[in-house]
Amino acid sequence: MLPMIFVGFVGYEARKRGWAWTKPDTRNMYVEGAKTLITGSGIAVALLASSSVASARTASPLVAFSAKVAAVCLISCVCLFLAVILALLRGYERAWSRNQERMSAAGQGSTNEGKLSTAELTLILVPSGLALSTFVSGFVFLGRIAFHF
Repeated sequence: MLPMIFVGFVGYEARKRGWAWTKPDTRNMYVEGAKTLITGSGIAVALLASSSVASARTASPLVAFSAKVAAVCLISCVCLFLAVILALLRGYERAWSRNQERMSAAGQGSTNEGKLSTAELTLILVPSGLALSTFVSGFVFLGRIAFHF
């Protein structure tokens, strides 16, 4: 729940203060963060799948349930963050293009930034909040397994 509140606050400030502008440096920073969480989730799922926790030989039903929930959450995290990366890349391109058109029409020079529309920002923030929530939930369930071995 906390990641969704954080992401909601980011969206609120972007609308209220006009902080929806993006440029290549910020886009790249967020893409790198998403790739890091994709890597972390992928490694955790691979370790979980290769361990005896994920096998049918697991004695405790609680451990087996926790392993399944953790795997589903972490795999969902990977898929959602892939969508976030695509939304970040395409959102930046659209925002930059709109800003270029506006500046060209006004006879001004070129820039490397653009303002994200509400829809673009929403398409970035909603999957981000869900992905962060599934990432945290997946690791909470992995931690739960360690306490029940």
